[in-house]
Amino acid sequence: MPRDLDTPPPERLQIEGPVGALAATWELPAGEPRGLVLHLHPHTVHGGTRQNNVVRHGALGSLEAGCGALRIDFRGAGDSGGEYDEGQGEVDDAEAALRWLQERHPGLPVFTWGFSFGSRVGLDFAIRHRDEIAGYLAVAWPTKFYAWPDSEAWPARCAFLYGTHDEFVDENKLDPIRSHHAPLTVLKDATHFFPDHLADVRGWTARCLNTWLGDR
Repeated sequence: MPRDLDTPPPERLQIEGPVGALAATWELPAGEPRGLVLHLHPHTVHGGTRQNNVVRHGALGSLEAGCGALRIDFRGAGDSGGEYDEGQGEVDDAEAALRWLQERHPGLPVFTWGFSFGSRVGLDFAIRHRDEIAGYLAVAWPTKFYAWPDSEAWPARCAFLYGTHDEFVDENKLDPIRSHHAPLTVLKDATHFFPDHLADVRGWTARCLNTWLGDR
């Protein structure tokens, strides 16, 4: 993946998780970070890791907006310990990553960004930690496979992105997004993994974060 940002080299590290070490990649913007973004990857069983191209381009968008970007491997994925837990324990993994970010840069706003399965975990996590999460970004929330959370306590700031040709998104199941008055961006002709639209994912991420940081 080409890098066109003058940023420090990525730092590969391990974060202490609930059931073992979580492999992670930590990246900082060129200047002092304005915020922090936790990036969550697609389904573990189907090969999802923090190295997924959509996740990596989302991280570039975070860096472009002046934010630190943390990508983790959920339990049982990539180089992390533990076993896949159907999205339940993965919320606890995200919590461990949140604590790491808060200790590393106390006082900065923390945003959550998720792709596919990671967006489903990210929303559960953002609801649980609503008072600590400054905003939630969801790429291709897979409505064909998962029901929306029972809780109505969504974060105050949410934004959603999907493609018109996404094979994992049922467009008839997007009403909860509208009922929460969250902005919904639709990319014409984009499929689930955005092969020709990765730059759009990056740009959308940067725009959302810049808007939210400007509102603070």
